[in-house]
Amino acid sequence: MTKIFKAIKVACKYFVMFLTMLMPRDYRLCVCGAWLGERFTDNSKQLFIEASERDDIRAVWISKDIEIVEQIRNLGYEAYLWGTKKAIWTQLRAKYAVISNGISDLEHTFLGNAIIIDLWHGVPLKKVCYDNKYEKNWDSPKQKLRDSLIYIPLGKMYFVATSEMFVPIYQSAFRRKKSQIICLGQPRNDIFFGEKKPEPYFPGKNIILYCPTHRNEGKEQIRINELFDLERLENYLSEKDYYFVIKKHFYHREETENLDKYPHIIDATMEDMDTQILIIESKALITDYSSIYIDYLLLDKPLLFYCYDYEHYLENDREMYFDYEDVTPGNKAKNFDELFKQICGVIENGDDYGREEREKVKNMFYCKKGQGPVGNILIDMMVKREIGKNND
Repeated sequence: MTKIFKAIKVACKYFVMFLTMLMPRDYRLCVCGAWLGERFTDNSKQLFIEASERDDIRAVWISKDIEIVEQIRNLGYEAYLWGTKKAIWTQLRAKYAVISNGISDLEHTFLGNAIIIDLWHGVPLKKVCYDNKYEKNWDSPKQKLRDSLIYIPLGKMYFVATSEMFVPIYQSAFRRKKSQIICLGQPRNDIFFGEKKPEPYFPGKNIILYCPTHRNEGKEQIRINELFDLERLENYLSEKDYYFVIKKHFYHREETENLDKYPHIIDATMEDMDTQILIIESKALITDYSSIYIDYLLLDKPLLFYCYDYEHYLENDREMYFDYEDVTPGNKAKNFDELFKQICGVIENGDDYGREEREKVKNMFYCKKGQGPVGNILIDMMVKREIGKNND
């Protein structure tokens, strides 16, 4: 009975999605969302803010969280709660839909025939979507049927890559035509280039930022107390007046560890902190296989890589598009002792790990436009109807 009910529900959803293709849509209206409608962050957040400050386009944020809706309204911008009449009507009328993760960032049931712009949530080092064989069987009959059905109402979907090198990768990962890949950059990095820097979360403090990528979409826990000698690290940080800030991937947001004994080690995973702001105020970044280091290249600061589970990760979690050593400009630590020496090098000697290779890797990952602010360039393309004009 449950399966029958679920099938009926899905059939109704597709029926509505096809009906929404008949709606007249407004090119001056853009709806935005991120991370399954649960967060106000990432590339779509920055594009939304820049669009909201213009007069030639109307931007509206859709969120499942009433607190986020109120937060955005308090900033003077327009936002509606997921599932409400205003949210549904706005999505039915919008010609543009901007997302950072996937179509479920918005109520895609109401986006038939809209132009969907997926800004993605980082430059992919790891294989994603259709290229990620560990995620699901993308070529199963059920998956193929779903894809073919969705493509009819939601086929006007465009992806923003950061360099020409990624165009064929995006074509494969998202199974789109070359004409559906826009080579530009990530709007979330625009704040790196503004004259006025955002208010820091830790004013006056020296920050080392640790941002590991997710393990198996969060199903495999990242245990900080096993990966670090916390006592040793705390004593050192206290002596040097530094702070170690941990920001795990969104998929690990429910993980909790008691770090009360270590005041200089702060887990900010559950905090509502914009990662890009943390990046700006940090003295150095430690990561592993996360594409956050590619954002960090634009700031030209020390990079450290803590790849304690490299072989396991490749065998059981994700394959990569590139040889890891070729595209990661910085020292690789396989255990805490090695990492600790590198942290000491940054703090005590100003060691600038990866400096010689950073420029070369940056030019691989970013086109020239992508190495500066790009949000308003993309909005101009929307206003001038340059996106999707050959497919309308």
